[in-house]
Amino acid sequence: MDAPYQAAPDVHVLPNNLPLPGLGVVLPVNAYVLLAEEPVLIDSGIGSDSDQFMDALASIVDPKELRWVWLTHDDADHTGSIQRVLEAAPQARLVTNAFSAMRMATWWPVPFERVHAIRAGDRIPVGDRTLRAVAPPLFDSPLSIGLVDEATGSFFSVDSFGALLPEPTQDAAEVPHEALAGGMVAWSTADSPWTHIVDRQSFGQVLDGVRRLQPTRIFSSHLPAASGTSIDRFLQILESVPDAEPAVPPSNEEFQHMLAAMAPPEAPSQMAAAT
Repeated sequence: MDAPYQAAPDVHVLPNNLPLPGLGVVLPVNAYVLLAEEPVLIDSGIGSDSDQFMDALASIVDPKELRWVWLTHDDADHTGSIQRVLEAAPQARLVTNAFSAMRMATWWPVPFERVHAIRAGDRIPVGDRTLRAVAPPLFDSPLSIGLVDEATGSFFSVDSFGALLPEPTQDAAEVPHEALAGGMVAWSTADSPWTHIVDRQSFGQVLDGVRRLQPTRIFSSHLPAASGTSIDRFLQILESVPDAEPAVPPSNEEFQHMLAAMAPPEAPSQMAAAT
């Protein structure tokens, strides 16, 4: 896990950047802390980094002060520390799709009495502001639910606008346009393969709905923090996804090469022993 960073006066990012061996790119994986009057954690990182995640969270806000944990959906890269977070944050309600809560109950004892089931259009008051649930334009899970901070215009877009990047960064504006566009298309075709069979008119209406949000900032689960001025450029990229080459997963041979690239190098003592 990488060091947390502040992306806005009231938003801190808990980032990870997963290298994809053999491809020369990284996939950002972000959770967020929204320092509202009633603090909100959005998603809970990757399970293998749980200890680091909990330390990073505590460096920003005492988990006991959390009042809301907004889980955008129940995929593994969003739920890594969810049980530990709720145990450390006894006052927090779990905001998520009802079916996400029910699916998670197959692998951990979800405290249903603390679940606030949500769907697009619902609003959650968090003290000094209201958060509105919105459906993201692209998604890998139909249970995905993003949010707009109605006080600041920040848009937490779940998997939408994610990108495979040449290197980690804390600002999407630092990524060259061609690299960002290519990485966003590559991610979108892999994460949302249904875009290749979507009705174009309906898809355009969905993108227009996002455009009307006029976000001031864009906080994707899989992209560094971005200014809201990027929304038109990002939507233009998404418009091209249905015509892009479909993503193809690695073959077994390619997968073995990826695993070999992930293996740690042998220590000098091990090399000497082998000879």
